[in-house]
Amino acid sequence: MISKQTLLNLLKYFIFMTVCIVIVSAGLFHFVPPEDVKKTVVYAARDLMTPGGDIVIVYPSLSDWSGLERFKLSDEGETYNVVYTWSYDTQSYSQSVEIPREMFEYYQNKSHDRRDYAQYAVSEYDRDVVLKLAESFRAHGQKYRYSEDEIALNIISFVHTIPYTYDSETKGVLEYPRYPAETLVEGGDCEDRAILAAAILYELDIDCILIHMKDHMALGLKDNGNFTGQSYVYNGTVYYYAGVTDGETTVGIISEDINPELIAIFPVVQSPVLSAKINQYMIGFDDDSYKYVLQGTVQNAGAGHGQNVSIRVVTEITNSADTVPDQLISIASIPEDYSADIEVTIKVPRANGIITIFIEGENFEPIEVGGFYFNLGNR
Repeated sequence: MISKQTLLNLLKYFIFMTVCIVIVSAGLFHFVPPEDVKKTVVYAARDLMTPGGDIVIVYPSLSDWSGLERFKLSDEGETYNVVYTWSYDTQSYSQSVEIPREMFEYYQNKSHDRRDYAQYAVSEYDRDVVLKLAESFRAHGQKYRYSEDEIALNIISFVHTIPYTYDSETKGVLEYPRYPAETLVEGGDCEDRAILAAAILYELDIDCILIHMKDHMALGLKDNGNFTGQSYVYNGTVYYYAGVTDGETTVGIISEDINPELIAIFPVVQSPVLSAKINQYMIGFDDDSYKYVLQGTVQNAGAGHGQNVSIRVVTEITNSADTVPDQLISIASIPEDYSADIEVTIKVPRANGIITIFIEGENFEPIEVGGFYFNLGNR
């Protein structure tokens, strides 16, 4: 026979479960998974001074997604679908483009104050969209047996169909360079069209430059013996002027209403821009040496992932013949718009000197951080 207390407990449990089911069914409580799962990787290398010691690099701030996976074409209403039509060489073309809303908003929220305009063309996270466009132009070219220059001209014909908009009207500012994903959705002016064309040409490995003129921007197409007219020389290579605004239809000819004054030439290459902030702290000592920890952040604010990033620690003793070997610690790649937290523990002799850190990598210029002085004497 079941006791009254047991029946009461069963009744309480039944009521509790019923309430939980009602809450979950009503959508009043739900589990939201984290947007980005972080991982921590610890790297170890030999100590600078003492065999068996350690330098430890703690690298916790990078996620494990590759970049392009961040923006997936998603449910209806979450993607911009745009169709462009144009003609080139008596052929008519139609091209549909899908831009995830999340990608578009991501670029809308990025800084637009870069003055190396090529970096808008080679940003990492809309490469998937640009690559699909590039593959379409490659297929067109193969079908009609186009040369490299003819493919480039077809791309220029395509960007001529981008709706021409003025930054002052659409953004309320005089200058607002757009990333390709933005231009495909909302149109743009001469620099936006040129940037988009350069982005597609970059994916096809077709050499080009961006030509920044006073109040105007155009493409420069590498001289393959097929063009004449206005040209520019950059790093020993000749590039011909190719306009991207309405009415500019002939390579090598600058319209009379355009000021031809040259401001700058930008090669279309990815240029990760790394910077670092590192602080120095003493954490211990013994009779022969002192131990320091260097903590900070390395950030990539450029276009493209910083490849094979490493830290070189250089210690110079200034008041004795003691030497400390340089130490190179391999870290990883740092994606565009990401940062890496670092922590380096090193040991130095009781002497005067300076510690300098160099951030090095495969596709960017090394940067120097420091130096960090120590003045310990032979106490």
